[in-house]
Amino acid sequence: MPFLKSHAPDAGVRDVFENVADLFEGWTETGERLYRGPSAFSPGDRELMVSFVSALNACQYCFGSHSQIALAWGVDLKVLDALMEDIDSADISPALKPVFHFIRKLTLEPARMTQKDANAVLAAGWDERAYHEMVVLCCRMNFMNRLSEGFGLAPPDPVMMKDAAARLVAQHRT
Repeated sequence: MPFLKSHAPDAGVRDVFENVADLFEGWTETGERLYRGPSAFSPGDRELMVSFVSALNACQYCFGSHSQIALAWGVDLKVLDALMEDIDSADISPALKPVFHFIRKLTLEPARMTQKDANAVLAAGWDERAYHEMVVLCCRMNFMNRLSEGFGLAPPDPVMMKDAAARLVAQHRT
């Protein structure tokens, strides 16, 4: 149940954004560009990244929505379980492993980031643009996790989210 009486029991992030629109101006468009705009990372990889961040933060609202979007992009959610267990043995591209190590550390231990962490991502073949995208995706999802938890947003209905994710992916594939 949301913490504020002005929010409906099934309030979502968009409701929070609309409630104080001037604070969130442009935020939805930024998310759309990050998640589904041109990128070195596929939309499925990006959704896997943000689902991973949400899983690390135990944010049920964001995990509930983004894991369904990742699934709609064709991501096997067993990969996410494997990433949570051990990034190095997860069935992902070797180039993505340093990305997920970086995201994990930036989410859980941001003050411990080092040049070595950045170098590992760059050495895996990602350029500076991809590096920017990875950092901003991670930062945005950490923000969204805290926003969702700070407003007490309940996890979305799984059936409704699965349908919404399928529509979203279909819209962006055309």
